[in-house]
Amino acid sequence: MARKQITHIVEAEGRDQGKEFIITEMPAWDADTLAQDIWRAMGNSKFTNIPQDVIAMGSAGLATLGLSVLSASTPEVASTMRDKLLDTVDVVITSDAGQQVRKVKSIDFEEVQTIRQLMDKVFEVNFGFLVIAAESDSPSSSKTQSQAV
Repeated sequence: MARKQITHIVEAEGRDQGKEFIITEMPAWDADTLAQDIWRAMGNSKFTNIPQDVIAMGSAGLATLGLSVLSASTPEVASTMRDKLLDTVDVVITSDAGQQVRKVKSIDFEEVQTIRQLMDKVFEVNFGFLVIAAESDSPSSSKTQSQAV
């Protein structure tokens, strides 16, 4: 089965409006390695703003923390993790000559909010299934499922 892939078109008004990005899910090994790196970074930076229910979700909780984890890390660690995440993103460049798709670069962004929105989408593509799995395993979800039967 092919890895998940989504297209994100910037809708917000601004200089990036209309830009198109393609996000491709990381290989499982890379996603697991990145998740471990993020958990380590949280420990090293003494990231303590983690609600108990998020901790109980394990790796799924990681997806709910998203960019907060990166901002709590050292600049070097945050940069490395951001680069790993952005390595899953291509930009679509449309001109009179047609379309060209290439890896995203820092020059592709003119608005900070575009980077934040894109990073949220990257987390969703790569770790969103963990949140869905955790929600389906939660007691309230099981109760709802048994009531439906």
